[in-house]
Amino acid sequence: VTGCQNPTVAQIIKGTYTVSSQNHGKPVYKKSDPTAGAVSVLMYFWDDRDGPSFSGWWFGPKVGGDQVWAYNGNKASPTPPPGGWQVPWDGPEDPTLRLTAAAGPAPAAGHAAMQQGQGQGQHAQAMQQQQGQGQYARPQMPAAVAPRQVVPQQNAAFIAQQEAEKQKRELERQKALAEQQRRRQEEEKKRREIEEENRRKQAEREAEQARKAAELKQRREEEEAKRKEQAAALAVRKVIQRVRVATPETYDALRTELEEAQVKHLETMGSQADKVSQEATQTLEQTQKRLDDIVAKREEEERRQQEAEKRKLEEAEKVEKLKGEMAAIVKEAEAKIAETKGMEADFSKPDLSPEAALEAASASQQAVSSTCDALTKAEASLREKWLDMGDNEASWQVKREVQDMIRVVADGRLVMETLSKAADWAKQKAERKAASLAKEKERRGAFDKHDGDKDGTLSRAEVVAFSKTEFDFELPSSTLDKIMRTLEPVEFKKFRSLFQKVAIARSEVRARTERAEEERRRLLLEEQRAAVSKIAADAGELLAEAESTLGRAEAEAWPLATVGPDELGADGLKELASTIEKLIEGAHALLDQVSEKSRKMEGECGANEDLKGYDQSFVPRLNGRHSRSQARAEKILALVESARERAVRKAYAEMDLKRSASVTAIRAKMGEEGKSGEEYFKSLADGESLSKDRFVALLKGFSEVELVEGQAEKLFEHIVGTGASEMSQARFLELIRLYYKCVKHTVMSEGLPIKSKTVRKLEVGEVLEVVEGPAKDESVGVVRVKCKAMQDDALGWVTIAGNQGTPFLEPGGNFYACVKETVLTDGLSVQESRTIRKVAKGEVIEVLEFTKKDDALDIRRIRGQAKLDGAIGWITVSGNQGTAYLESC
Repeated sequence: VTGCQNPTVAQIIKGTYTVSSQNHGKPVYKKSDPTAGAVSVLMYFWDDRDGPSFSGWWFGPKVGGDQVWAYNGNKASPTPPPGGWQVPWDGPEDPTLRLTAAAGPAPAAGHAAMQQGQGQGQHAQAMQQQQGQGQYARPQMPAAVAPRQVVPQQNAAFIAQQEAEKQKRELERQKALAEQQRRRQEEEKKRREIEEENRRKQAEREAEQARKAAELKQRREEEEAKRKEQAAALAVRKVIQRVRVATPETYDALRTELEEAQVKHLETMGSQADKVSQEATQTLEQTQKRLDDIVAKREEEERRQQEAEKRKLEEAEKVEKLKGEMAAIVKEAEAKIAETKGMEADFSKPDLSPEAALEAASASQQAVSSTCDALTKAEASLREKWLDMGDNEASWQVKREVQDMIRVVADGRLVMETLSKAADWAKQKAERKAASLAKEKERRGAFDKHDGDKDGTLSRAEVVAFSKTEFDFELPSSTLDKIMRTLEPVEFKKFRSLFQKVAIARSEVRARTERAEEERRRLLLEEQRAAVSKIAADAGELLAEAESTLGRAEAEAWPLATVGPDELGADGLKELASTIEKLIEGAHALLDQVSEKSRKMEGECGANEDLKGYDQSFVPRLNGRHSRSQARAEKILALVESARERAVRKAYAEMDLKRSASVTAIRAKMGEEGKSGEEYFKSLADGESLSKDRFVALLKGFSEVELVEGQAEKLFEHIVGTGASEMSQARFLELIRLYYKCVKHTVMSEGLPIKSKTVRKLEVGEVLEVVEGPAKDESVGVVRVKCKAMQDDALGWVTIAGNQGTPFLEPGGNFYACVKETVLTDGLSVQESRTIRKVAKGEVIEVLEFTKKDDALDIRRIRGQAKLDGAIGWITVSGNQGTAYLESC
């Protein structure tokens, strides 16, 4: 048996089974797995004696027992089915539970044994029945097969042996019969127990069915009573519902009907009677209140209708009065329109003189203006009276009549506008006619003025004088000849043509003069443009030279972007940067000249009206090239600046590596000689300070420190400062300072022995400065150092590592890493100090002075040296709001 999704059932039934007995004609299997423990697990078949739903294959601890774990309804299978099992027995089918035949002869042997036992049992039962009937007797050999001869002499021993074996077989047969009888009695007892259990269960089922039948009957009776109550309550509630929608006319009849229904169904309603009665009372009260409101509303509505009728009558009288007044206004306006329209004939006569036509038209326009004013007033009065009529039925009935009145006035205004246009046109016509007559008279006067001999024609001399007087123009002889050939004799009727020809001749002469001036200006403009173009060309050549210089600078700068400081070296980087900067300076000078020439072009073109905009042919392109060249220069300078920074950092890093190697060698030497820092300094120094030469000699004496020529001197300046020739004791001690960081809780003791008096406990993360040691405590075999705690200056001995190798101290603690960008200042106080430079995230700072407090801002700061470039200053560890800028590393 394998599978099963239910973990509890799976733990019980999974395993190997063998045939153990038989039940209801099919084999019973028992779990033989040794892990089964004390729980007996059987697979057995149960027929339909207890009903079809109980028939099938079962898993349980006992055949026919009440406790079961799984069920399969396949009744036809002679052996337990391989699948289709329900787990639990009344649950869904579990597809994972599978039964398979086990390998080996165990199941078959068991089944054969069972069959053999069954055969022996049947034989024993038959023999017992024969004995019961008195028919069992020792079998006799039939006469037909008896030996025809009997051996007269037999071996006595052989006969005795056969007799003993015969008695033994008989004894075994008797034991088998007794065992079979005992089994039959046990099976009979078990069968009677099962039958008794079945009769008990049947009795319990019958009692349960009787109890359920009684409960069902009682429930039906209660439901019937409840149904009758609900029917009675519903009948009353139907009347209540009709009362809720009653009108004043039907209320009394419905109230009576409700009272009768309550009396009729009172007893039938039972427990619902009080509730229904309350509903009826509440409904009557609400309905009475609603009907009172309806009656009040009806009375109010009648009063409003009477008032509306009265108001309607008053409005009709008012509208009729206003309509009469409006009709009078319209009649007066129509008379005014007719009177003004009659004046059109006064200026329309064709034989009127210009003066008479002007007078009649002006009078008509004045009358039109007066009539339009009257119409405006009439229109305003009509609209005012229309508004006075209000928005009511009477005003709606006369709406069309009022609109017709307003339309009459509006049409009259259109008539007046047409009349005004006609008068204006007549006036303009008369004015043009008068002007033409005046012009004619003026020309006649001019002709008479220039006709000196009064012969009615103009001679050549008179034409020349006319041109000089009227046009201030000396008429050329050729032009005069042409005019005289065309017009001579020059009479008054040709005077207008003469005027036009002289005017044209003057225009032609002026045009020739203007063309000559234009040509002169054009030549001057070309010269000016050529000068501007020359400036642009010079600027272009300067730009080309600047671009070529930038190209050389880029070629020189290419190694800075590709090779890097590690290959070029610090000195090589500095030399290359200087070369590139000189090229950039030359390019900048050329670009400045280009800018100057661009400004010159803009100034000259802006001052000359004819050259305005000409500079736009050159300046934008020059500016574009200038901007691109400037950007190239800035990019190269940025690369150079970055290279300089890298050179500084590389030089500092190289020196710092030599510094670290030198400090290691010095401390090793101190350890060999057993001297403290002060003692070792005194052995080296000449007085209060250590000279540069002595320090250089000291470094050259260390074989483990590799220094090229001049590097020891640079290292001295790197440690002390550029230009310094001596090193103080304080700076020497600062150089060789050694720090440890506590990595596991331990204690600080007063003496070298670990059992000496405790100074205090050390917390993880505390930084300690080595004062003396390391030295070994021989009593326990551990190495200890004398340290000063940077937190509170506590002094004492601390174990570096336990005798089992457990570390308590590790070198370091005087280095911090920047975790948030901040600044390096030259003083402790942020407000009173100057910023040296920014400190980027990730930079490493070596501590020179441990935490001090800036009281003004309530922040903790340290004095340190940036490992990136050697910059020294004060830097904030954490802000007053808890923001961390540095963390120990």
